[in-house]
Amino acid sequence: MIECPVCGAEVSLPDGTVAGEILECTDCGTELEVTALEPPTLAEAPETEEDWGE
Repeated sequence: MIECPVCGAEVSLPDGTVAGEILECTDCGTELEVTALEPPTLAEAPETEEDWGE
């Protein structure tokens, strides 16, 4: 188990999780990015911006 950096709830990493994967905190709904696996580290996922063909 690892702690959500936003609300502090425990987040479990599913088997086969890879660095860069996006997960959702079940308590606060925040999208979290797995930034490292050893030790497991989570950060708030960056917001994606629209690319209007530019």
